[in-house]
Amino acid sequence: MKIKINEKMISIPPYISTNWEQVSFLHTEESPVGLLLIFHLKDGMSIKVPHLDPALIEIAFISHMKFLENATGRADVQAQKPGGMIQSLLGISPDQIAAIPIRLGISLPGNIENLETVFQHNSAQANAPELPPEVIEKITSITRMMTNGDVNNFPKPEPHCNCMHCQVARGIHGGAASEEVAESVSDEDLKFKNWDIAQTGEQLYMVTNPLDPREHYTVFLGSPVGCTCGLEKCEHIQAVLST
Repeated sequence: MKIKINEKMISIPPYISTNWEQVSFLHTEESPVGLLLIFHLKDGMSIKVPHLDPALIEIAFISHMKFLENATGRADVQAQKPGGMIQSLLGISPDQIAAIPIRLGISLPGNIENLETVFQHNSAQANAPELPPEVIEKITSITRMMTNGDVNNFPKPEPHCNCMHCQVARGIHGGAASEEVAESVSDEDLKFKNWDIAQTGEQLYMVTNPLDPREHYTVFLGSPVGCTCGLEKCEHIQAVLST
């Protein structure tokens, strides 16, 4: 096996081969077979690599650190460019922003006023794949922040359409509905409801604490089964399986 690790990518056959952009974080864990190096991917999967030389584990951590440092530097430079604030807030590239055809339909103050011209509904993309939950969350957060929580003027999603506009619109209006319901539900009503579960993709689920929406995890039921909390057989996985 030829192992390749640098500040751009990681390749350890037959376990993992990807670029660092797909990795959320990594850590080590003791096991009966020795020290494991565990990669947590942004799609919710976790990859465990056994039998690595300690020197290679150290190289992996150093390479990831350099990637993060470079990414932070690129974000700072990009934020100074026209439209760079949006790219920095969303954490996606200019090409990805140009590929998200959603129109806000509202006037926004400050340096992000051009955001409203970036997005529009596109029926040709009715069968588009699911956006990563973190992208929808970031766009929703930015929209709420810029409108002081008033999203009534944001266009509604079209029925049976999965274009990127409609995906984000569902996230924004669905979030508003959830907040209204939450206000009318007492803690007593939620006593026996530990987690809210929503499917966000194929075999991908968002698990949220109903009493604290800031606490949420992504569970993947593919192979291998995993959760962004980093624990095996955690209560979040059990909650999804029980549904």
